[in-house]
Amino acid sequence: MFKKLIIVCMAGMLSATSMANVISLSDDAPDAYQVRKGDTLWDIAGLYLDKPWHWPALWQQNPDIENPHLIYPGDELRLSWQDGQPVLTRKAVKMGDTTPISGVSTNILKQYLTYDTLMGAAEVNMAPRVLGNQKGWSYITTKTPFYADAVLDHDEWFIYRPVTTFDRQVGEETTTMISLNKVAEARLVRNLDEIAELKLVHQSQEVKPNDILLPSLGARTGEIFQPHAAPSDIAGNLVGHLYGSKYVGLRQIVVVNRGETDGLDAGHALSVMMPGAALKGKKGNMRYDSDTDSTADSVVMTLPDRHAGTLLVIRSYPHFSLAMVVDAEQPLSSNMNIISAGGS
Repeated sequence: MFKKLIIVCMAGMLSATSMANVISLSDDAPDAYQVRKGDTLWDIAGLYLDKPWHWPALWQQNPDIENPHLIYPGDELRLSWQDGQPVLTRKAVKMGDTTPISGVSTNILKQYLTYDTLMGAAEVNMAPRVLGNQKGWSYITTKTPFYADAVLDHDEWFIYRPVTTFDRQVGEETTTMISLNKVAEARLVRNLDEIAELKLVHQSQEVKPNDILLPSLGARTGEIFQPHAAPSDIAGNLVGHLYGSKYVGLRQIVVVNRGETDGLDAGHALSVMMPGAALKGKKGNMRYDSDTDSTADSVVMTLPDRHAGTLLVIRSYPHFSLAMVVDAEQPLSSNMNIISAGGS
């Protein structure tokens, strides 16, 4: 199928005034597709579109379907044309699986959305901490009970290790979030006067003194969301890998310093921008700012930023969000700029 470029008005998506966006179908976009178990909305959007975050502009809301963005294994998708514009419709096909497909991989949703992965510094400081066990071991295993520094009011607990701190200036206040890595699960044995005795029931790493305890969140799963462009005025930074790695690549999780208060939510697509090089000197004698012999000159020109990758927000907090790297032309690093993927 030849690639077709059309103008689709997305009223309310970018501003109060309708703005035209160029929607580009994939060269091999199928006329019909039956959803399979394991598919994700991002995968299917990428099957039809060069830019998966334009999914809402292609999708046709079926009048007889209550929520068109919930797609199930077995459903039939059909691409057709109305008034010269492509539309995608869904025919519900009843099968045994009644769980809608996820926005991204369910493994990612389970790992990063089922558990509290970012938490405010004040909450972390108030959380109960592991004291240790009676034998004085540096690492605690399932073989022996251990103690926490507070009386506990739940039976089931998750144990986390603080990893990385992220700061953002909001007005005159600094908001601090801390990433948490879940290392074990424990069960309350008994409360004593001012401490509690627990026993590990599952661990992925050794538990250490000073790890924090949070009540078990049960079987909560990640949100079902559709890919779509973030608000056009979003501008911020990729502030780092969730667990502190210097560089990140495909399918890894990063933290961005924009969140719910900025209009960012799960499913929003963001572009990561590589800053353009700075130049110094005069016409005919321009040099990169990084050149060792250009320190005496002032920067006179900065080349345009360029697209380096795409992020898909999977969870948002008031001032920060977690996002997965879904496309990267190079390793990404902290302090790169982020903007709405929009028409990029």
